[in-house]
Amino acid sequence: MCHAVLQDRNFYLLLERADKERAAEVQAAGCRCGGRLHSARYPRKPRGEPRCRDEVVRRHSFCCAQCRRRSTPMSVRFLGRRVYWAALVVLATALAHGVSERRLTQLRGLLGVPARTVLRWRDWWLTQFVVTPLWIAQRGRFVPPPDGATLPASLLERFSAPDEPSRLFAALQFIAPLSTNAEGR
Repeated sequence: MCHAVLQDRNFYLLLERADKERAAEVQAAGCRCGGRLHSARYPRKPRGEPRCRDEVVRRHSFCCAQCRRRSTPMSVRFLGRRVYWAALVVLATALAHGVSERRLTQLRGLLGVPARTVLRWRDWWLTQFVVTPLWIAQRGRFVPPPDGATLPASLLERFSAPDEPSRLFAALQFIAPLSTNAEGR
């Protein structure tokens, strides 16, 4: 998987469009209490942001007019409370397979992510991700199953797509339930 996809403006526009579509579905469904959902988007300052973006990045979120409960839809751009773009978290960790000091130095130069951060992400994939309800419920859909020792690289390989950006997009859609507190955990 090539890191050039992280600098592709069209890829980030695709991610943004997917988040908008998912947000529209959540807003149309309304709140569990029956109230109407109003937009309550909040700014994010994701690290590793591509140089082509000038506008403020906002996470879609809603607030119920009746009970004031917040509803934050799943996202393919953000992975929970992590401060880096979800695509960067997946790709940097996939590239870190077979990690060595030399490879970590290369990743820092290419992506601007500190080695400690990549190692922490790798640990998350190998220990915490594999015990999430999402992974436990969905891992059986892959044939052959991804190798747990090489996640997320082995997961990316399981998505059949015509090109690398499409494969990364499919993986981001798969892990999107982990982007909120209410789903996938």
